[in-house]
Amino acid sequence: MTTFQAALTKVQGITFVVVTVRDSLLDSRSEAEDMIMAMSARFDCPAVLLGAQRHKLLGRRDLVQFLSRIELTRLPWKQWSIAA
Repeated sequence: MTTFQAALTKVQGITFVVVTVRDSLLDSRSEAEDMIMAMSARFDCPAVLLGAQRHKLLGRRDLVQFLSRIELTRLPWKQWSIAA
């Protein structure tokens, strides 16, 4: 079983998920895009990736811009599990 931290969030009528990933995943554009698609399908909403150490954001531009202006600790973080 794989566990990860994610924040399922709804702001101004838009539901999206922010998923914490290892920083090296964000260095590979194809891996990152695959993860965004997988998490979007898993949560049935747009996904944004957040690097665990460097806190780089990757995803839909409007969501990344919104997230870059707020304190990320305010998001409703939760540990999620999925079967491997």
